[in-house]
Amino acid sequence: MTRKTPSRDLARQQPAAAPAPERVAPRAGGRHVALSPRAARRAARLDDAQWAASAAEERRHVDLVPVTPPEASRAKRSFAKRAKPFATFGVMTLATGLFVSVSMPAAAAGLDVDAATGGAIPSAATMQSVSYAVPSTAADVPFVRDGYAATSQEELDASAAAAVSAAAAAAASETSSSASSASSATFAAPAVARSGEAILSYASQFVGVVPYGNGNDPSDSFSCDGFVQYVFAAFGVSLPRGAGAQAASGVQISASEAVAGDLLYWGEGHIAIYDGAGGMYDSPDWGRYVQHRLSIWGDPVYIRIP
Repeated sequence: MTRKTPSRDLARQQPAAAPAPERVAPRAGGRHVALSPRAARRAARLDDAQWAASAAEERRHVDLVPVTPPEASRAKRSFAKRAKPFATFGVMTLATGLFVSVSMPAAAAGLDVDAATGGAIPSAATMQSVSYAVPSTAADVPFVRDGYAATSQEELDASAAAAVSAAAAAAASETSSSASSASSATFAAPAVARSGEAILSYASQFVGVVPYGNGNDPSDSFSCDGFVQYVFAAFGVSLPRGAGAQAASGVQISASEAVAGDLLYWGEGHIAIYDGAGGMYDSPDWGRYVQHRLSIWGDPVYIRIP
């Protein structure tokens, strides 16, 4: 009689099926990586085309195979680790030697070393051994304060007033000296009859000699109208004082008609003698003298005295 073996016994007797080989996914550059169990189970259910299409998704479940570092890199790190204590010791030894070389001269001289600055300071023993001799002729000198004080505003004002007074006195002295020199000068009377050239020749002798003022005589001063009045009086022409009154005594002409000896009048109250060449003779202003200007300023009115 044949005895039947139960199915569970047959399963025990049969050798266990070998596990399916682990599927390895190719990586770029020819390297391979091992798949995780979950990725392997999913890869088993996919054919090659589907596996290639889902490579990006499966990459999330890939465990990279650790790469063993090269022996050269391992040896380099091992050498650096072993040499680090020796380098530290060498740096400390060098720093100690520098400190000793700096502090020994100070110690040999009986000086301490300031730890903060590294400078040498006298030791207590050295300070106690130093003695000083005071000469017998020494004497206490009393303290004397310098006699300086701030200048008050009153003193400043007085100084400024004195400077103004001195300037005014100098100007007055210069004017008086100029007037005295003008009074001592001699001026020639016109030797010819009245003409433009004769008027200019006579007026030119006052240039730079007679100062400006309120007078109408070279021994004193010349105002602008006083100068014109004095020059024309030498040729027998009587003109009044005042620039406007002298202009009214003549006839207005155009600039193209003007010749030497005619008058130039400005409405601001100034009058001069035209030189016939674009210039004029006049007594200009305070602090100045009779002058010959080579140009005419402004827009004057041309006047001819009959």
